Amino acid sequence: MRFAALVCALCVLLALPASAAEAPSFSDVSEDDWFYAYVSRLAERGILNGFEDGTFRPADTLTNAQLVKLLLVPSMTEEERRWSEGEWWQPYADFGLGLGFLTGEDIPRMEEPVDRYRAAQLLARLDLLPKLEGFLAVPDRERVKAEIADLGDIPADALEAVIMVWGTGIIRGYDDGCFHGERILTRAECAAVIWRWLMPEVRSPLLRYIPEDDWLTGTLLLGNSHCGGLSMYGELTQPDYCFAYGGSIFSGLRARCRDRNERSVTPEGCLRSKPYENVVLIFGTNEMGYDPEYLRPYFESYLDAVAQLQPEASIFLCTAPPVNQALAGADCFTAENCLAVNGLIRSLAEERDLGLLDVWALFADAENVLPASSTGDGIHLSSECYLTWARWLPLAMYLAAEE
Repeated sequence: MRFAALVCALCVLLALPASAAEAPSFSDVSEDDWFYAYVSRLAERGILNGFEDGTFRPADTLTNAQLVKLLLVPSMTEEERRWSEGEWWQPYADFGLGLGFLTGEDIPRMEEPVDRYRAAQLLARLDLLPKLEGFLAVPDRERVKAEIADLGDIPADALEAVIMVWGTGIIRGYDDGCFHGERILTRAECAAVIWRWLMPEVRSPLLRYIPEDDWLTGTLLLGNSHCGGLSMYGELTQPDYCFAYGGSIFSGLRARCRDRNERSVTPEGCLRSKPYENVVLIFGTNEMGYDPEYLRPYFESYLDAVAQLQPEASIFLCTAPPVNQALAGADCFTAENCLAVNGLIRSLAEERDLGLLDVWALFADAENVLPASSTGDGIHLSSECYLTWARWLPLAMYLAAEE
């Protein structure tokens, strides 16, 4: 969703008419080539270019920088594309970092050849799933996994990206059914990938459509003031809410909280009131600054109590959103403390086989902090960010439950 503007910018180019006289031809691309249609259509619109000798060089490979440029340049102004000093790709790196599309870890890899795993990971950062009112589109994981012959060879950090691009029909396998993610992406393959990204109607996706309400009906959102922000700005009417401003894991289940109608409730009272299908815990912000090992028994005790009162519910843990220390003005609210408490939350989710909802990754910038434009006080999010969180939540819960 965050990068939908990239698609819109390219779609403007795709809509531009191109006459036969304007269509470039390349000495090494013929109508019999499998990639002819992709190359010619993108070249007509100036999205892919050839070389001064009249060739396209379809078998040449790409670097990370070249693929990043291809994905970003249509949405950049001439001023943003202007090179001043450093590497030729620096303007695209700066733009990608500012957009949140790239992180600081991406920059050292810019001149490396981009393999198919890496291409999948970059594409998966874009808004690839179709929109259908009232439904969430998600890759049909079982069908996708059944189709990938080398599924067991895919590294863990690339698996979700491969499932996404395969499920959406943007990158598929070779004739042997393997993804072969270690292979370097060629210019011809890149043309096919970009065209499928821009033109959903030419894909053959493997998707499931689930009603939006399914993952929020029968759900209790329980936590701190971020939970209250979701209640106020998230526009989610299906879940129940139980939150306290300043609430923390130390408060226990008998803390005085509020529901979405500002009535006084307690976590224990809510958890005893009826059986829930899902309980989402939103803590971590007010625990920053404490040693994770000091926090662990408090989190474990809280989780044990929730599980005892809701034995049939699926429990999800949210990571704490990033903070902006410059605005927060408190020593405890730092990027380092946020990473520390989130490390504990991630380990608890893994140890107890709970669903992990990585809210931190949704909002953190390249410096691991909350951008100043996304917060008023350095801790709480803007109303637009809470709405983004709420719209992201059902799909995140679905994917976490599938893992």
